[in-house]
Amino acid sequence: MKDELMWVEKYRPKRIAEIVGNEEAKVSFVEWLRSNRWRKKAALLYGPPGVGKSALVHAAANELNFKIIEMNASDIRTEKAIGKIAGPATTFVALDKFSANTEGSLLFLDEVDGIFGVQDRGGVGAILKIFAQKKGRKEKKTKERKEIQGSQIPVVLAANDPDLRKLRPLRKVCHLIRFRKVRIPLIVVLLQKICLMEHVTAGFEALEAIARNSGGDVRSAINDLQTLSEGGEALRVQDVASLHPRNRSFDFADTLKGVFSAKSSQEAMSVLNSTTIDFDSLVLSIHDNLPLRCKDPVELGVAYDLLSKADVFRGRIGLENWRLLKYFFSLISQATTVSSQPFQPFDFIFPPMRIIALFWTKGKRVTLEALCAKIGARCHVSRRSAKLDFVPFIKAILKEDKSAPLGAWFQLDDKEMGHLMNMGRL
Repeated sequence: MKDELMWVEKYRPKRIAEIVGNEEAKVSFVEWLRSNRWRKKAALLYGPPGVGKSALVHAAANELNFKIIEMNASDIRTEKAIGKIAGPATTFVALDKFSANTEGSLLFLDEVDGIFGVQDRGGVGAILKIFAQKKGRKEKKTKERKEIQGSQIPVVLAANDPDLRKLRPLRKVCHLIRFRKVRIPLIVVLLQKICLMEHVTAGFEALEAIARNSGGDVRSAINDLQTLSEGGEALRVQDVASLHPRNRSFDFADTLKGVFSAKSSQEAMSVLNSTTIDFDSLVLSIHDNLPLRCKDPVELGVAYDLLSKADVFRGRIGLENWRLLKYFFSLISQATTVSSQPFQPFDFIFPPMRIIALFWTKGKRVTLEALCAKIGARCHVSRRSAKLDFVPFIKAILKEDKSAPLGAWFQLDDKEMGHLMNMGRL
């Protein structure tokens, strides 16, 4: 039985030398990371998807002994969210730098060009504040005193297109490192090595066709090789003809537009094969946008039924059963192409509403957990039991008699009392 792990993960570079192509970019990044230039400017790695930007950061961190603190496109990156992670990370030196054999932490913000919409307002501004603090934290100029740098750890950003209007301010405070599409011969050599490790028989012409089809995207080339090798037979150039050209990966907006405007499930499948959205966010995003595409209630019901089955396969995939991925993508592609009506452009809902709701209700959930902890301690029950069995009765008693001394007995503060009185049904 073949290994069910995705080959892009199985053969992810562990060392800098293992990354294919972009030699100048690798040298520039390593020089920046090993010098003190990271104290003055962040590094902005930019270029097409699948060419090794994220792989270089992880490989360099592994080889040079840095611990990565990462935020990617699946995170909601408001000013508050970024400040909560980036602020402390760039201000203080991690204790493990002194207690363990490590160079400390490295803050990595992947796919910064994925910052969009109202939910990510202030995201770019929050990143700029990190560097504004660096410039502002200086001692008075004297001959003996040295400049105090604000950031205590390297900050690395990655983007596909740094020329987006929102990201232009970042260029001024970053050391720019450009990545280019990986050359076809280099991708072919890598595919040959993988075939050797996986005991796959493949002709040179077939591997060259896969490499050319990828458009210089190494990740896509490896995914295509794994897909075509599932049959177990020798891979021929004729087998590659079924592949769709993969010029780029798709973010949230591209993915949703691609799958909902697709004229067939096969066309939608080709988009899903190139998406950068994590699978859980993909299911939630499709769920939120299906009513905007399917106006007919019967068709909408069929679409949600297919999506629910796709969600079942997502659970079965877990972290290792990747052979089921094709069924997951197939069901989603069928769900998004159920409608018999021609596609009419609409405003997509993203990020998923559930993620947004969890973000904005975090304060209320924290308050509820705190008061349940106090009630549980007083009544010698768990927080869950306090929430389900005690809170509804306490709320009912206080509603009938606001003078009841329950708040004082449970040692609830004004905020917790207000939340208890105004909360809806659990």
